[in-house]
Amino acid sequence: YVLGAALLLAVGVPFVITLMAAQSLETAALPFNILPTLLAATIAVCVGHFSLSRIGGLPLVRTGSLIFPTLVASYGVCFFGLYVTRSPIGLKVLAGSFMLAIVWYLFISVMRGRYLHPLIGLISQSRRESSDLPDRVDWLVLAEPRLPPDVSALAYDPHDALSMRWSSFITKMVLRGVPVYHLSHIEEGLTGKVRFNHDSENEFGALLPSLFYGRIKRAIDFTIALLVLPVVLIIIAIAAGLIRKQSSGPAFFKQIRMGHRGRPFVCFKLRTMLQNVDGPAFTVDKDPRITPLGHYLRKWRIDELPQILNVIWGEMSWIGPRPEALSLARHYERHVPFYGYRHAVRPGISGWAAVHQGNVAEVEAAQEKLEFDFYYIRYFSFWLDVLIVMKTIRTVLTGFGSK
Repeated sequence: YVLGAALLLAVGVPFVITLMAAQSLETAALPFNILPTLLAATIAVCVGHFSLSRIGGLPLVRTGSLIFPTLVASYGVCFFGLYVTRSPIGLKVLAGSFMLAIVWYLFISVMRGRYLHPLIGLISQSRRESSDLPDRVDWLVLAEPRLPPDVSALAYDPHDALSMRWSSFITKMVLRGVPVYHLSHIEEGLTGKVRFNHDSENEFGALLPSLFYGRIKRAIDFTIALLVLPVVLIIIAIAAGLIRKQSSGPAFFKQIRMGHRGRPFVCFKLRTMLQNVDGPAFTVDKDPRITPLGHYLRKWRIDELPQILNVIWGEMSWIGPRPEALSLARHYERHVPFYGYRHAVRPGISGWAAVHQGNVAEVEAAQEKLEFDFYYIRYFSFWLDVLIVMKTIRTVLTGFGSK
């Protein structure tokens, strides 16, 4: 219904207005340039709707904040298609369609946020409190096997020893068409983290990333790196010149880091710290070793740009878990359970943990970072990468997480 109404509003209204304008000019046929434009607008709405539905279902995302960039991308691609094919372009029609689509999806986002707040019934024999659960939905701990009104779905913990009454109740609800979910899956979808403990069943097979998408992702990484390489090299050259002018020492910083499948590699960065100054192996808040220029290079992530060479060589990806220094990675492996599993995919210039947590060093923070990384590995997909790209742009503009 949302897509149908969007097409009626963003395509139908410009079509009717153009038709009325043609009739007022006593023209029997529509202007020729309107037909390719209407087709492009239809494709843009459909692609934008599908993208919003896929990305908006991911955790830690406000759908309203995605509407403008998603529709800009879909309409921009369609406009580019019209331009490349030298088709007539009705700019007023396309711009009007774009604005109407923005208004419609913002309206839907506001209405959903105001009126749709699901209530989930929790089957918990361990008497888990609802206050311990993510707050993006309402929780109701069920005291007896009965479906209360207004409950949208049920969640249960399979590690609980359920009685026959509860087992029969779950079966009955499934047969009635009531959604019944594994509690940990709902928590993952709300928090963007995957947690493991020593008492849980071995789910590492479910964490194996998609090998098919991994190959596609590698091709996308390499292609994008080659396309943006000339521009990136100019930025790197300017930044390197400023670094050499401001402080003594080389413009580039090289460090051995832990890579894909545990293979060390040399990671390249622009130098942002003073040379030959002692300090910890990780960056701390207001680190005195960071140069004035280095502060801005870190804030806008310009210091990471030389890693485009690591992307071209296949050692890194644009998106993935951030690679740690070899010594720090081995330290975490001794103190954080399952830490080495984050090397199941190529490390990235940006990543799911990076856009939500920023740079961390303490073991406790590394544990949370690992939970973000596990989520990325389990739900390794194109749409998750697209969301991370959007969040990375916001991170660069705001300087979130930089040290």
